Amino acid sequence: MNKALMKEAIMGYEIPYSLNQFTMALNMDVDDTMKELLTYIIYNEPITLYRVSKNTRFAISTVYKKARKMMQYGLIRPLNGYGSNNEKYIYESTVKGLLTCLALNCIGDSSIILSKICRKWRLRNYCCQRIMKIMKALMIMLNLNNDMIKVIEDPKTIMISILEHRDQLRHFLSNDELNDIINIATHYLISRLIIDGNIVTKSSLLVGNEKFVVSIDLDGNMYVYMCKLCEKSCMNVPIPYGSCKCILFNEIRKLRFTQVL
Repeated sequence: MNKALMKEAIMGYEIPYSLNQFTMALNMDVDDTMKELLTYIIYNEPITLYRVSKNTRFAISTVYKKARKMMQYGLIRPLNGYGSNNEKYIYESTVKGLLTCLALNCIGDSSIILSKICRKWRLRNYCCQRIMKIMKALMIMLNLNNDMIKVIEDPKTIMISILEHRDQLRHFLSNDELNDIINIATHYLISRLIIDGNIVTKSSLLVGNEKFVVSIDLDGNMYVYMCKLCEKSCMNVPIPYGSCKCILFNEIRKLRFTQVL
């Protein structure tokens, strides 16, 4: 998205409130020095620590010390190696680092952060409002389960988690908000299903194509996120095993998932 358009789009759009609790929930001690260095890296990434020191007011020893801490927190990562004591390593921010910066208001223009998150999540074609909605769902899931931080860099896993946690999200979002977020996640996963064929989650199998996206649990029950195989155009509908003889069952069998149906 064009930077000017993104900046205009975000004006008046509320940053997810739970971002304010993001660093506290993850027990990160981000002081002013680390905040300033993280901001500089975000603005100038990818960059070496030597250049960070050269272009800021901080000694190289301070930069290395804070970089080690930021790596421990998962706020930055090396692109060409591991460690933080080598001038040749090039560093960039992570999604966690960008969200931390957003939570701490390191950069006044939030559109810069959102643009970088879009690139790291490979969602460049998504509008600002869509990204904000995904972030809102992500913050809710993080508050419910801190282990979600482990998948924060992977957009596919985030989208799957949104679908898997739809019942929990329902307690924190309006029906319209939840439906919008589920639709965003579904549309993203359609593109991945076309590439990957199917997606295996902890408790179900996600299958589909451009015409339908369905989650099938171990008992053969289905949850239809989207189906355009007939005039009904079903969305977000549970279908117990054996309760329906719609053409969707035949389409899934054609995909050779007869072992679960």
